[in-house]
This record gives sequence, structure tokens and C-alpha cells, in this order.
Amino acid sequence: MPTSTEIVLNFMGQGGKGKADLRDAFHTYFTANTVWENVGLVATTGVNEALAFIDKSELSAGITHFDADTLSIAVEGNRVLTERVDRLLTSEGEPVITLRVMGIFELADGKIAAWRDYFDPSPLKGANA
Repeated sequence: MPTSTEIVLNFMGQGGKGKADLRDAFHTYFTANTVWENVGLVATTGVNEALAFIDKSELSAGITHFDADTLSIAVEGNRVLTERVDRLLTSEGEPVITLRVMGIFELADGKIAAWRDYFDPSPLKGANA
């Protein structure tokens, strides 16, 4: 079984390959009840709500997937902390927004059970995301 770090890095790596791969990543790595929270903005529960949020981001700002550069990563038990630079991308791979992010992933049985990201949301205001 992959380590917690490998699961998180694999999830983020798959998310950077394109819209279809991101959608597959949510199905592969999320549980039925995964809580994904962009703290202060939106929280989703489960794959369907997460994908609905992605769909809304595409409609409002053209964002279909993301590419993440992991600057630092730390693991404590089932929790993986990441410091990242995330680029929110169009279907053509063009960046819409770049965000510096601190995130935490909590894993259970080899899947992401919770994912919380903390970042300055002000760049999102100009993108209508």
C-alpha cells in the first residue's frame, strides 16, 4: 500500500494532467464522505459535491484542473501537511490564477477523508471563481 505522502502526491499529480484526470482522481482518492474545504470560501462533502464545485469553477472562470508545486511536505500519522504553489488551469492548460497554499490532508484506509486548504482568496475575486 502506498504511504500517506505518496497518496497525496499521486492525487495532486493526477489533478494536473487535465480535466478528465482530475475527475478520475476525485473518484480514486476520495471516500464517499470526504470533506474538501477551501477555508472561508466553500466546503464540499463527497465526490459529487466536489465535482459540482469544479464544474462551477469551469463555468465561472474557465478553471478545469490544477497543477501543484509542492514546496514542503510533512507527515504525522494519517495527516499530510503541504506548502504548495497551485496553478488553476483552463482545459488548454493555461493558468487562470496562481495561489500560495497551505493544506492538510487526512487519510483513512488509503483514501483522502478530509482536505483543507488555507490561502489568500483575493486573487479569486478577479477570476469570478
